[in-house]
Amino acid sequence: MGVLDGIRVVEWASWLSVPSTASMLGDLGADVVKIEDPVRGDPSRGMQSGELPGARGVAYETVNRNKRGITLNLGDPEGQRLLHRLVSQADVFLTSYSRRLTRAVAADFDTLHQHNDQLIYGYGGSGWGPRGPESDRRAYDVLMQGVSGMMWSTGDARSGLPETVAGGPVDMACGMSLGYAVLSALFARERGAGGQEVTSSLLGIALHLQALNVNTTLWTGKAIDRFTDTFGSPMLAYYQCADSQWIIFCEPQLDRHWSEFCTALGLDRKEADAALAGGSVREMLEERIADETRRYWLEHFAALECKFAHGPVNTMEEATAMLQTRANDYVVDFDHPTVGPTRTLGFPFSFSAADCSIRRPACEFGEHTEEILLESCDVAWEDLAGLRERGVIG
Repeated sequence: MGVLDGIRVVEWASWLSVPSTASMLGDLGADVVKIEDPVRGDPSRGMQSGELPGARGVAYETVNRNKRGITLNLGDPEGQRLLHRLVSQADVFLTSYSRRLTRAVAADFDTLHQHNDQLIYGYGGSGWGPRGPESDRRAYDVLMQGVSGMMWSTGDARSGLPETVAGGPVDMACGMSLGYAVLSALFARERGAGGQEVTSSLLGIALHLQALNVNTTLWTGKAIDRFTDTFGSPMLAYYQCADSQWIIFCEPQLDRHWSEFCTALGLDRKEADAALAGGSVREMLEERIADETRRYWLEHFAALECKFAHGPVNTMEEATAMLQTRANDYVVDFDHPTVGPTRTLGFPFSFSAADCSIRRPACEFGEHTEEILLESCDVAWEDLAGLRERGVIG
């Protein structure tokens, strides 16, 4: 049983951010209904399509599991009526579309609140934030990495170039932020607050992910220096090993761990101290660590039970294959009906008295339209053909 069993979520959203919110709520047990236009659908269906069997796309599959899918033409008054009926029985409504569009199709907060005053309305339709002069501008993950200053904080300082982080991290963090707000509003509703609108944005979360850098800039007038492979301390650095793989040390308490570090590397302490004082310690460590493979060093440090923080600089293939990743269900096994037995992204949290689970793969286009209309929208079986002929459903 999930912690959100019995909660109904209606999602009308596309791309990655807000759909990921709905998917994560689904992981927690919520019944999620995804609405798509009968003609256009969610454009993320076309991202990276063809890489998986059945022309399924990795992006769509990643953020649309644990949902039932319905097609509904919200430009048609009958489609809007069916939406309002669906929302009247829901706990949460999520959208990634603009204020202008939600008002045009009677899916804005004020309208839906009239049909359900206990509804939590999650709005992620402005990547720049819901207020201010830029609120109506288009926004995407990588764009907000640039606008938020993240691209100047990422990568090696010596390159002099802005750099991005691949894979939509700002999209996914924004989705988690919106989910956090939704769950908080559900808790407030239990205390009698009623329904309300909550918002999140790509710009807002991109800044929040850099909280220490943001406040350092605001309070001191100077941003944190961009990272390099030295970063001012030999134990806050990454080094290349004999097999061309990399190892990273991340220990801010140099004085506390310097002796243990030198011993583990087999360095003469006096020579290491002199190199540290003279500014040549980086070259000494590069030469020593390059004598052995990364596997040797990791096993050697483990055998010595070294306390200083260290680890491999993994590829994504290596990160997802780690025993630690599997032991915590950060990656889980999943028997996909089209792809077959595979591994997929799991859950970043756990509960002692509840389960996170993948109960459904990403929904097919309009897969559950008839089921949901018959179940939740007071539609009779004989009405379905007419709705389809008029283009209200697909």
